[in-house]
Amino acid sequence: MFLLFLVMNLRRFSIMTLFLLTALSTSAFGFDVQGIQPVQPLGAISTMNAFTVGKENLGVMLGIEKSVDPNFYRLSLNAEYGLLKQVDLLASLPLVVGLSGSEGMQDITIGLKHSIITERRYGPSFSYIVDFSLPGREELSIGGRVGGGLILTKRLGPFSGNLNLFYHIPFDSDYKKEIELRFGLDLAAVHNVNLLTEIIIKKSHFSAHIDQVEGRAGYRVKLTPDTFVTLGLGYDFKNREPELRFFFLLSTFFYKT
Repeated sequence: MFLLFLVMNLRRFSIMTLFLLTALSTSAFGFDVQGIQPVQPLGAISTMNAFTVGKENLGVMLGIEKSVDPNFYRLSLNAEYGLLKQVDLLASLPLVVGLSGSEGMQDITIGLKHSIITERRYGPSFSYIVDFSLPGREELSIGGRVGGGLILTKRLGPFSGNLNLFYHIPFDSDYKKEIELRFGLDLAAVHNVNLLTEIIIKKSHFSAHIDQVEGRAGYRVKLTPDTFVTLGLGYDFKNREPELRFFFLLSTFFYKT
């Protein structure tokens, strides 16, 4: 049964990966700011967990996001490095391609993640993040911002739940403050395969009201003890700009010996 499950999922994985790499097209840009992303498996797609990688350990992730209606790619390089046992340095470099007349680097985000409460029998793990971003290409940028967030994680059997709350202030007064809530679940389904689901509710820099309610689902496969592949799909229930997103994430870790 497990072999059948794995073969079926690997087939789907191959088909969706091929789609991500070949479905490039052009249209109007559905503007959003990516911000810090978790290096898998330190989260559920984009919802972060409260854990750190450990002192002098490094996690690196390549992300490919294909957005549909409007159509474009966002390639991203994400990293998380353990400065101390409970303090990580994070970075995210997003690049928009496949968009006519508006290709280039979006805002580059750098942050610190500090784990201050470790999970006990009944209580959750708790961390906070402070971050800032540097401006990217003008038409793809909000001119940089500063902010942070709170992260809660609780594990119960095969489930791991993550709750994130972020708040960011743009440097450019033409944009509004952003508030974002993320809730994600990670289920250890079978050996080396985790099922992921999350919901994102956001009042972005471009609206005075909630303008994004997006559900995402996918799965993560542990290829080796240090390497993971994650595949996901997102659908915006509110403004549908973009209407659909496909995610391909490849991450690996380098541990201090």
